[in-house]
Amino acid sequence: MIPDPVRNIFLPMSMNTHPITFGLAALLLLPGLAQAQIKTQPDGHWRQILGAGASFASGNSNINSFNLHYDLARQTQHHTVALRAQALYNTSNHKTSAHNNTLEFNGKRNLDERHYIFANTSWYRDRIANLSHRLAAAFGRGYQVTTTPNDDWSVFAGLGYSEDRYTVPTIVADQLRTRYGRTELTLGTESHHQLTDTTTAHQRLVFYPALNRNHDRRAELQADLSVSITRQLALTAAAELRYNSDPGTNIYKMDRRFITGVSWKLLD
Repeated sequence: MIPDPVRNIFLPMSMNTHPITFGLAALLLLPGLAQAQIKTQPDGHWRQILGAGASFASGNSNINSFNLHYDLARQTQHHTVALRAQALYNTSNHKTSAHNNTLEFNGKRNLDERHYIFANTSWYRDRIANLSHRLAAAFGRGYQVTTTPNDDWSVFAGLGYSEDRYTVPTIVADQLRTRYGRTELTLGTESHHQLTDTTTAHQRLVFYPALNRNHDRRAELQADLSVSITRQLALTAAAELRYNSDPGTNIYKMDRRFITGVSWKLLD
């Protein structure tokens, strides 16, 4: 049996499956999408991580998965900028089971050793969830609670706006709509941990309560673990949860993924 990362279930695999399938499923199941975080230093250098992979199965089950993931970041003494892009496409028994894309830009400027301001924008598409795209932007202020050579933890709050456009009109906030926008708060926390010389962990939790009479709520959780094999190659494992209190008719409110993979550092 192999896991379907989109539906959070296990799918059977025939023993008549092509002989390379088990190796592909184990080693290339969504590599690069495991949210591997770039470890930046305030030296002004650009750093990049790239992941790409595919898995195939045939027999009693026909499963194909393709993905691509890219991270770019730069940090100085005063600011940090980061770009992240990813794409995922899955088919199960000749039916599309995942088709989503993400593009994010994040910027941060330090006010002093503890306080900083931030701004970010993102574009997200999930065709299975009837989401043609979601555009979101936010700005605010953060506080570095702890900073040590091995750990850092920050909390942040801000104000933002997001707009969803639907592939097919759907009922959201008690009305049939083709799009839906809302002003929302951005409340979150993020931390990085150097567990050993070769193992790092990262988590980011953000809550988006809407400032409207419908009291919409969104939330996103990302948590990942990375174990370096060489200076440029690492094994990664990640969990991702997305919640939307009103996604539309016949759409699940919660999306869950558990992803394992491999990441490559291009520049360091």
